[in-house]
Amino acid sequence: MKTGNNASRSLRRVLLGSAALGLALWMPPLPGGTMGSVPSAWAQGSGSSSGQSGSGQGGSGTTHRPTSPGQGQGGSASGQKGQGGSSNTGAAASEEGSGGSGSGQGGSGTSHRPTSPGQGQGGQGGGGGGGGKPVWASEGIPSVDLGRLSVARAPASVLNKALDEALATWDTMGSTELTVVIDGVTKTITVAQLYSYPADQFSAILLNNYDVILRIDSPLQNLALLQSYATTGVVPLSGVKAATKVDLMGIFLGSASDKEIPITTDTVIAMNTILGLNLTPSEITQIAVTAEEVRVAILTAHG
Repeated sequence: MKTGNNASRSLRRVLLGSAALGLALWMPPLPGGTMGSVPSAWAQGSGSSSGQSGSGQGGSGTTHRPTSPGQGQGGSASGQKGQGGSSNTGAAASEEGSGGSGSGQGGSGTSHRPTSPGQGQGGQGGGGGGGGKPVWASEGIPSVDLGRLSVARAPASVLNKALDEALATWDTMGSTELTVVIDGVTKTITVAQLYSYPADQFSAILLNNYDVILRIDSPLQNLALLQSYATTGVVPLSGVKAATKVDLMGIFLGSASDKEIPITTDTVIAMNTILGLNLTPSEITQIAVTAEEVRVAILTAHG
């Protein structure tokens, strides 16, 4: 009986040893390359993580993903408001710590992506852009009736186009001859010579010879010429030799103005600000006088 029991116990030992060996051979290796039981950290690695999204105006978003496996923690993204109209959104890390991205107008988004899953941290959006408004929308411009001069508020592209049109027309107009009476004497002058007279003489010639005078009448073209001359110091009309700066600028401004609305220093101050003419106080005062002379001559001659 003892022999039978011993044989039975030996057989059990063999069977148990075989089962243990089979289990060891079947079990996959751990990340570190060793054999053994599965740790809890590895088991958690298969889980998912999610992060909250965030947004920021006008900035950039970055997202960092980890380089080693392990805890699947959700990342977060936050945005900080900036000034201006640009925007940026940084997306949060999600499944297995995958990285998000930031994108948007006026900003940039980057994502640093690792080689293995794991912890994910969302990016941050921040920064800000700038906004602006036309100079004529700011305070400091006198409350004055501008009439036709209000077109000075047109975009720069409109004024540039008007300048091009004026110069293209001037190629023919400037050399056109006019037979006029000046101080009781009949003379033949070109339109370019007419614009070379001082503003008071220009006005007198215009008043006494209105029916035969050829000149630039468009408000936009006159203001574009005024702006070009004031900002560059170069007479834009070929063949014209300005009597003085304030004379020619007065001719341009008086020709652009409404016939019925007087030109004052406030008018010139407004034009100086809107068009960025950089005039001195003395020039503003003098141009108001010369431009008003031209306006009155046009009004009187026109009837």
